[in-house]
Amino acid sequence: MAETTSSAAPLTPEQSRALFDILTHHETYKEIQDFKFPGAIYSYGPPFQDDVNSSQSPILQSLLAKFILKLPGLRDVSEEFWRGRVENLIQDLADAELSESYDKGILGIRKTLATAIAALIEYPARGALGGFPKQPNIDHDRTYDVANPDDVLQSWRDCIQQIVYGDLIDELFAKAAETDNLDSHPPVVQAMHEFLVVNLASIMHYTLVLSPEGPTLLRMIESVHHLIPYMLVRQTLKVGNVATMLSGIMRIVLAKASVASVTNWIGLSSGADEGMNLLQQIISQVLSWDKRDLRKRADKIEKEHHAPPKEVREELKSWIQRSRAEHDETRRQSQEQNMSIVAVILSLSSVSVEMTEQQHSKALEYLSLHLAVRDRQEIVRVLCKRNPDILTAAIRDAVDAYTPIIRHIHQAVNLSDSLWDLEQFLTDMLKISKPSGPKGQEKTPSVEAFVDLLHRHQGSLHKFLHQVAKNGKEVTSWFKEYSHTAASMFRNHEKPPPSESVVSDKIVTGGLQAELTKTFAELPEKEKEVVKQELEAHGKYIDDLHAASAARISAVIKRNHATPFGPGAYLARWQHLMDKTPITPASAHGPVRSGANKSVKEESRKDVDGGEGGLSEDQAQKAVGDKMPVPPQSETTLKCFAEKFRHALATG
Repeated sequence: MAETTSSAAPLTPEQSRALFDILTHHETYKEIQDFKFPGAIYSYGPPFQDDVNSSQSPILQSLLAKFILKLPGLRDVSEEFWRGRVENLIQDLADAELSESYDKGILGIRKTLATAIAALIEYPARGALGGFPKQPNIDHDRTYDVANPDDVLQSWRDCIQQIVYGDLIDELFAKAAETDNLDSHPPVVQAMHEFLVVNLASIMHYTLVLSPEGPTLLRMIESVHHLIPYMLVRQTLKVGNVATMLSGIMRIVLAKASVASVTNWIGLSSGADEGMNLLQQIISQVLSWDKRDLRKRADKIEKEHHAPPKEVREELKSWIQRSRAEHDETRRQSQEQNMSIVAVILSLSSVSVEMTEQQHSKALEYLSLHLAVRDRQEIVRVLCKRNPDILTAAIRDAVDAYTPIIRHIHQAVNLSDSLWDLEQFLTDMLKISKPSGPKGQEKTPSVEAFVDLLHRHQGSLHKFLHQVAKNGKEVTSWFKEYSHTAASMFRNHEKPPPSESVVSDKIVTGGLQAELTKTFAELPEKEKEVVKQELEAHGKYIDDLHAASAARISAVIKRNHATPFGPGAYLARWQHLMDKTPITPASAHGPVRSGANKSVKEESRKDVDGGEGGLSEDQAQKAVGDKMPVPPQSETTLKCFAEKFRHALATG
């Protein structure tokens, strides 16, 4: 009888928090994954459609409606910007069917970025859906020391409370108008600033140094950086007349100079390819360099002693061009039968050859290289060679909407100097992000190096914000009003400001918790017990995450080099999403691998030229080790709540 009473007891606040954490984490990543399928954008809701009764992406749509659509400038874009431009671009990229990490045998850039975005935005999602709890008492007389990790951590909590429930936003804007000196701000703000610097440095370090695709991302950023005509843009920004300045910038970035653009304009032709503007040329050029190097590696494989037979290579290239349905079926059979993607492709074809283990390994690499080449071709086709060119049209729409803001900022700030500051920051960032030292003894860039980078350049940002706040009173008032609106979205059990969110107000003011409580009460007793056990384990995982993050931020601030990676609970969540990604077996017959597999990480870390980019996997493993907490299993919880959770968000 006592056991029945215990199992029938409602969820404790800690268990409810763990349940909400599991569901928002799962739902956010699922919604991001769904965008690889064609048609997902057509069931999104505002600003793309007004007549959607049940959004397939309630969390993403809610964040867009509450925070992005209300941004000064972006709130004034035309309806055509969303429905005629952005919607079509998203659909075109989904139709392109960019390759899966499973097929390539590596963790690609898209997977790295998708998991990173999901791990980050689930935090504001939880705040906007569940509210940020109000603390009854804040010690306003407390002193804060930026060199004391405990003070830095506490300052973040206190500042968030004062931003959401107090008047810190007004104080920040007022002080920014007075000075660009951080030391003039209250100690709590200085400590909070240090918290932000350390966490931002942590994200940069993990993305560019420790993640498997870090070297590739770094190389792409460097290529774009070298192609941007900074000097020409800076000279144009010095023009005093705003209209003339904007016209000049638009000519530099968006103008197309080709015979087709002229004949289309005067009516001698219609729909002819007008070529590419500077932005599209940069995208195309950077990706073409990648394609060239990838093809070189593929050609090298064809000439090797252990190269897969020609008929195998031709069948693999043929498979890449086939339908999405056939790709999905091949992937399904590979996972069910524990066969590599190459082995399944060949088993479904007329090709009948026996390959050695080395030939099979080369065939997997050959397939991966050609998939990567096709991805880059499709991205260039959608963004740079589409006719009509909706990317250029979207940028023009955005510039038109932001013209009033640009006019005010142009009058308040020396934009040419600001662009110079940005160029110097990127140059410095690229320099410190690469390992230094002799080959084989390279020294890994540390989190502290990125903290120092941000400290060196923070004055440029402070100067820019001060000039805007001091000289651009009107534009400053727009952003202050927006900041108050955004902060009010996180107030606990208070009706949020009106927005186009598909998630109803009753859901975010306690209705969601009530729905989850009701669902739990209706579960069979056996499942209740299992769910509670999973929630208890997940609650401990959350505590471990925050404790580990606090220890890392302490190590970075104290400069004792005791941690190889920075703070942030999101890093562990991001790493886990990558680690659990399914990857094709390495041999013709073998178990399906995951992103956590050492061989997968080693292949993912290779630069496009075939060499190791940045850290070796052994170096990365030494850096990260097994120190990140791993979430416990939550299958029963998801089975019982995931669909109810999504339905409640989507329909209210």
